[in-house]
Amino acid sequence: MSTRSKRAKDAAQTNKVIYKRVENSWVLLVRDSLLENNNFSIVTLPHPAHSQPSKYCLDDNQKKIFEVVTFKEPHRSWFIGDTVKSDGSLQILTPINPLFLVLPRLREQCSDKAIPLEDLLSEKGFNRILDYVPQMDSIADLKGPPDLKAYKYNEEKTLNWLEERVRKLSGVLREKNIHVTSGAVSATFVTSKLENDNIDEEFYLRYAHGVISEYIQDDLMQSLEKRFNFKPELIETIGHKRKSEEESDSKKEVKKIKREKSEAVSTNELAYSQVSPEVKKPKTLTSKEKARQKAASGTKTISSFFMKK
Repeated sequence: MSTRSKRAKDAAQTNKVIYKRVENSWVLLVRDSLLENNNFSIVTLPHPAHSQPSKYCLDDNQKKIFEVVTFKEPHRSWFIGDTVKSDGSLQILTPINPLFLVLPRLREQCSDKAIPLEDLLSEKGFNRILDYVPQMDSIADLKGPPDLKAYKYNEEKTLNWLEERVRKLSGVLREKNIHVTSGAVSATFVTSKLENDNIDEEFYLRYAHGVISEYIQDDLMQSLEKRFNFKPELIETIGHKRKSEEESDSKKEVKKIKREKSEAVSTNELAYSQVSPEVKKPKTLTSKEKARQKAASGTKTISSFFMKK
């Protein structure tokens, strides 16, 4: 085999290996401290809201759990080295409270009886987050000896805990100046240009309630919503004027412009109708012009001599 053909074969094999490696990889946005952690691992667990398989990152050093959120848009790819990765999605890590992951199992198995935490999380996957859930006093009642850690689900405690989460998140949204009004893009945090003091607090509470609702079951979400008693139609305050007043004022301005245009058109039509068109009188011919016309009658034009006969 010649040297040139051997190089081509080696290059083809190298490209094939790179292609497989790129297609089986992720593009993950994560802190360097997590990547430097030797105990950094990813586990698949049911999502607490819809029970579909979801991926979570476990930080054994800090005893924290992060949800792997996927941001994906159509017609998007990644250029990695000399190859193209067809899957253009981006994985982002966001911290999540372990109680959200345990809550569905607690409601299902511990509503009528107390079960030790170790038995509750004995299934594959959940056994890896046992050390990340030190206690569940916020959503359950401890029964029996403390070292047994047997818990029974408490609906009232859970709703109080969730309400506290919503109010805390609402305060963070206001502090970070996050846009939470109707103009905000879904799932995208946009910095608001409005003054926070002029936005109804209920907007922040409702937005925070929507975020928390992404991690709880539907019946629990409805019970939590009843606690806040949100208005059916929120009226946003902008500056010293309500939004409804601004909309009415803008409608008035549009009507005023249309009325002015219609009045201008009617005035122009009226002016046009009042001006009578000028009737041109036939021009009086002189004696020379009359004689020329009489002499030209019956004669042919010059172009007629060049026409086909």
